[in-house]
Amino acid sequence: MILKKIWAVLIVTLISGMVSIHAWANNGYQKIGIEVDGKSLGVEAYLVDGRTMVPMRAIFEKLQSKVSWDEKTRTVTAVKDATTVKLTIDAATAHVNAQAVTLDVPPMLLQGKTYVPLRFVSEALGAEVGYDAKRKVASVNTMAGAGGHDHHSEQPLAAEPFVVKGYVTDRQGTPMEGVEIIADNQLARDSYQTAYTDENGYYQIDLPELNTTWNMISYYEHEFEGKVHAFNLTSATDRPFGANKGAVRDFVWEDIHGRVVIDIYDYPDNENWPEFSLDDVELTLTPLTPLIDGSKGEVITGMSVFHPDGAGLQSVPIAKYEITARWVPDGMEPIPLLVAEYSSDKYTESVITADFEDIYGTTKRVAIRVAFP
Repeated sequence: MILKKIWAVLIVTLISGMVSIHAWANNGYQKIGIEVDGKSLGVEAYLVDGRTMVPMRAIFEKLQSKVSWDEKTRTVTAVKDATTVKLTIDAATAHVNAQAVTLDVPPMLLQGKTYVPLRFVSEALGAEVGYDAKRKVASVNTMAGAGGHDHHSEQPLAAEPFVVKGYVTDRQGTPMEGVEIIADNQLARDSYQTAYTDENGYYQIDLPELNTTWNMISYYEHEFEGKVHAFNLTSATDRPFGANKGAVRDFVWEDIHGRVVIDIYDYPDNENWPEFSLDDVELTLTPLTPLIDGSKGEVITGMSVFHPDGAGLQSVPIAKYEITARWVPDGMEPIPLLVAEYSSDKYTESVITADFEDIYGTTKRVAIRVAFP
C-alpha cells in the first residue's frame, strides 16, 4: 500500500514537471545568453514579450549591488553607491531612488526564480546593454560609466527586437547632445516615436511590439552668428527596418554647406570688353570664424558656376566670411569688382557676412551683388 502511494506521488510529480515544461514551451519564451563585460553570466535568461528577463540575484550581484528580498511584499531592493532600485513581482511600476518607472514587462516568477528585466536593472545601475541577434546574446557593459553610453569605449552596438538605437556625431566624431531622432512608422500615417541624444550622442527608442516597418529621420537646430539653422543629419544606413528585428542607426552631421549666389548690378558699356558672364566671376571667401560645426575653415577661391537658384559657388561650408570678387574673362587681366550684400546698395572692395538663409527645406544660401568700380 505504501509502495503504491510512493508510485502515485512519483507519477504526479513527473506529470506536473512535464506539464510545467510543456507550459513553458507554449509560452514561446526564447532562451537568451547573457554576457557581462565579455564573460558569460552562467544563467538562463529568456526573451519575454520582446524584453530580456534574467534571474534577479545573478545580475544584481554581478553589477556589484547589495540585494535584499521582502517576502511579504514580494519586493526586491538593490543598492549600489547612491542608487536604490526596487522591483515587485508582477508590478509594472519600479522605482529608481524616488522616481517611478513603468516597465514593459514586470518582474515575474519563472521556475521558482525571480526574473527581472535586464535592460532596466542594468541601466539603472550604470551599465549598458547591447544585443547580438546572430548569437542571441545580450551583453552588459559595466565600464561605460553611470547614466550614459560612452561612444569611444564601448564595442559596436547590436540590434535587438523592438529597439532602435545609435549614436550621433559631427564630422570629427564628437558626440552631439540634444539631437532629435524620429522613428517613423511606414505602415501608419502620423505614427512616430522620438528621442533626443544624451551627452554621449546616444539615443534609444523602444518601439511598440507590433510587426511594422520603421524609417529613421534626424532633425537638428544649431545657432550660428545669431541665426538658427535647421539640418537633417546623414544616416550611415538609410533604409527601413522591421520592428521585430530592431536596428542600429548612427547619424553624422556631414552637411554643413550652403551656397553663395551672386548678381550683377551694372556693366560698363565698353566695346573693347568681351560679353560679360557671371561664369567669369571669381569669388574668394576668407573665413573669419570657425565653421558652423566648430572645425577650422580654409580660404575658398573658385569660379562662379551656373545653377537654377543662381550662379555662384555651390558648396560652401557655413561660416562668417570676408568675400571679394574679380572678373576673369579669357584674354584679359582680371578686374577687381565691388561687392555688396544683396539687400544693400553699399558697395565696397569686400563684404563681411554670415547671412546664410534657409530658402527651402534645409538648403541655405547667402546672396551678394557685384559691380564694376
